Amino acid sequence: MEKAGLKDSYQNAETAYTVPGMAVPSQWTKTGSKIYVKGSGSRLTAIDGIEYLDATSCGLTNNIGYGNEELAEAAKAQMIKLYHVPNFGGRVSLPFIELTRKLAEISPMQRFLIENSGSEVVDAAFKVARLYWRIKGLDKFKIISLERAYHGVTFGALSAMGVPMFACPSFGPLVPGFLSIPTPYCYLCPLGKSYPSCGIDCAQALERAIEKEGEDSVAAFIGEPVQGGGGCIVPPPEYWPKIREICTKHNVLLIIDEVITGFGRTGKLWGHEHWGIKPDLMTMAKGLACGYMPIAALGITEEIYRGITQSDNLFLHIHTFGGHSVACAVALKNIEIMQRENLTERAAKMGKYYQERMAAIEKKSPYVGNAHGIGMWGRLQLVANKRTKEPFDPKKQVGFQLVARLLSEKRILVGSFGDDIVMGGLPLTSSQEDLDYLIDAFEWGVGGIEP
Repeated sequence: MEKAGLKDSYQNAETAYTVPGMAVPSQWTKTGSKIYVKGSGSRLTAIDGIEYLDATSCGLTNNIGYGNEELAEAAKAQMIKLYHVPNFGGRVSLPFIELTRKLAEISPMQRFLIENSGSEVVDAAFKVARLYWRIKGLDKFKIISLERAYHGVTFGALSAMGVPMFACPSFGPLVPGFLSIPTPYCYLCPLGKSYPSCGIDCAQALERAIEKEGEDSVAAFIGEPVQGGGGCIVPPPEYWPKIREICTKHNVLLIIDEVITGFGRTGKLWGHEHWGIKPDLMTMAKGLACGYMPIAALGITEEIYRGITQSDNLFLHIHTFGGHSVACAVALKNIEIMQRENLTERAAKMGKYYQERMAAIEKKSPYVGNAHGIGMWGRLQLVANKRTKEPFDPKKQVGFQLVARLLSEKRILVGSFGDDIVMGGLPLTSSQEDLDYLIDAFEWGVGGIEP
């Protein structure tokens, strides 16, 4: 079958049989998706043979690049040896044990629950937080998150959602006991203040919320070191130390969501290391196996673990495929490769260059108000007026058009948050040439914006 006919055949099958994970239902059968058939390094090949530079890293998952044969071989070997035993009912596999031991070596956590996705381990974190306090005889159940936060789409994770476009009110009512506070977004401060004279009031908002709700009712605060779904928002240096201090003062557990920021994306192995804090619970997922297998983990400190083991009640958080033997084997090999090839250090070095060039675009363009990213994760905040920070008229769809132009004319896949933030994050294995091509394309793209 000719390429055009093959493409049409699969495109028709997609609209006939699939249910997209993130799309407007009324448009499902009208738009369709771009179908990809091959990946190599930093590039994806579509069904029509056109190659694209993937500056989304497969949803900021693929730190190690496409087509890694070592990971494929690790999966094959484990499938043949023992493809899976569930990590409950008194059964575990060797890769499961080896992975938890490795995670204890490279993270500040001591105990690990292995699941399939970031949403699942976020839910697990909420369960553990509530369980921990109730074993102590305290009915602390409320979870505080940030506005613009994205922690997943299971009902627990969705209840902590702070991104309006992902809130999906039709799914309600959601889980009770969740509330949010303003995000640490200095460029467009939701509190109307200016850094550094603000006194980091966004962090103080947590203390005000705890005091309003009652310390005896708040179980945990959850946040990403750098907000991902909210648009790559990097908080000020004082933010996370102040949050850690407030949580400790009020006996509130600190859950750090490292689903995106973990495994080198920011130029450090864990995003929270930039701020020198230690979480009580920590979620991780995307970079754990770089999408080669679905796997995620919840890390727990020994203190929290000892606390929950005082209960004689059943801890019910099981998934048939949680701790999957093949996924664990692939994650172990992925960590080995990352360490051997010094990918975190590479991300720090290339990330410094990336951020310097993005800052130059901000300085040059009248339509880029802010380009403050981190490591191998860049952002462009688009504005109609740089002085007033006035956004573009949403009807013009300036951001969406920029994303579309980069795809069609430069053959680059980039991400966006709404219509005003465009983001790019290449695999950590990408070449300098790929990074320059992406940055040059960003500069070209914003240069073509019409007011």
